[in-house]
Amino acid sequence: MRRVMSSATAIVALGSILLAATPALATYGAIAWDHDSGKRGWSWNEPTPQQADKRARSECGASTCRIILRSGAGQCAALATIDSGKFVGAAWRKTKEDARLAALTNCQKGKAGDCTVRFGDCNK
Repeated sequence: MRRVMSSATAIVALGSILLAATPALATYGAIAWDHDSGKRGWSWNEPTPQQADKRARSECGASTCRIILRSGAGQCAALATIDSGKFVGAAWRKTKEDARLAALTNCQKGKAGDCTVRFGDCNK
């Protein structure tokens, strides 16, 4: 009985070490925008940068949408635009609020009109 308990304890300990050593799955996000139409799209928590780009372009909905920002694991991103959507500011930061404030600041640098944060979120 003592041998079984020792073996079980060793297996649990080894499993804990292996789980702690396994890296977390990376997630990616992207923001796409089309200057001519003002359309925009985004993605969060995609397994690869390519899938993040593809989802953001798809959400954008115009064939001329291009990726203007990419974010990685644990990063937050946001987009701010003027009402027409034809001038934007985008940013990524460690927190959602910091990303939103930076996107708003970047948008206002263009002095193209009043800017509003349209979306922002974080990758896992």
